[in-house]
Amino acid sequence: MADKRFFRCNVCNDIHYGISGPEICPTCQAKNAYVEIDKEEAKKVMGL
Repeated sequence: MADKRFFRCNVCNDIHYGISGPEICPTCQAKNAYVEIDKEEAKKVMGL
């Protein structure tokens, strides 16, 4: 089983936690805009 990781949309900074980033961002509809980020960057983007 693959480990879940954090992904961030390059367009709107939407954060996704899963095995891979979505093909289309559910927030801004950008295609193939997700890049893998580490847990610390995800916390910063989410304001935690």
